[in-house]
Amino acid sequence: MKKLIISSLAIAVMASCSSSNDDSTNDNNNSTPTPYLLKTFTEITQDGDSFTTQYKYNGTKITEAFDVADNEKTVYTYDGDNIIKTEVYTKTGALKFMREFSYSNGKLVSEKVTDKHQPGTLVYTETFQYLSDSHIKHNALQTYTYNSTTGAYSDIKFQDKDIYLDASGNLLSMTYSNNGTTYSTTFSYDGNNHPMKNVKGYIKMDMLSLADGEIGYSNLVKADGNYAGSVNGTTKTSAVHTLNAANYPTKSVMTYTSTAFGTNKHTYLYEYNK
Repeated sequence: MKKLIISSLAIAVMASCSSSNDDSTNDNNNSTPTPYLLKTFTEITQDGDSFTTQYKYNGTKITEAFDVADNEKTVYTYDGDNIIKTEVYTKTGALKFMREFSYSNGKLVSEKVTDKHQPGTLVYTETFQYLSDSHIKHNALQTYTYNSTTGAYSDIKFQDKDIYLDASGNLLSMTYSNNGTTYSTTFSYDGNNHPMKNVKGYIKMDMLSLADGEIGYSNLVKADGNYAGSVNGTTKTSAVHTLNAANYPTKSVMTYTSTAFGTNKHTYLYEYNK
């Protein structure tokens, strides 16, 4: 799953006037002169496969994430404290995936994706509409048609996701409908520090797009989902975190359970700059 790098391939918390959503509060809420920055992230699957990502920074701004297994890197570009572009390059140096972000009044308002995974290029733009500081409409990619002969994409469709944030700026709930089925998920957090909390603009960039609750200002402890309509079932995520003295996780054991796929367990390991 490679959660903390695959978010750059995925298909915000807003920096509003409220203290809970201000980057200066959420991204750098540390009393120590040098903030904790994640240097190495390792995910171990239930089958024993291991995936490692290494991070580089300029101060508290992320510059690169290197996927060791695939020998691919993600390069980050800033405008001020906002990440405005991420580019994923293959080991040969070819551009594989690009995300371009636009902001208004400190809030993420759109994400343009350029996907070169297949022959041909898929380009689409997702938008975020703020109905209030805690209520967001995300117009997200739903489906598309790909012609493997010509490499052309067509019939690109979008769906509205209804998202609410809690008082700390983390995901509270998400609801959307797809092909006659309504999907709803609620999220709960531990109040401690997320590994990427001090990285300028990172959580704002990724939390709404990834939308699984694992990117936030605190650490996800539970996500309860259900879907009903043309198909019915449930999804659940539970997490147990081992914390260091500064309340950042050094290990997270994630358990994923769903009606369709049963139970799967992954272990996340985190190493910091100190």
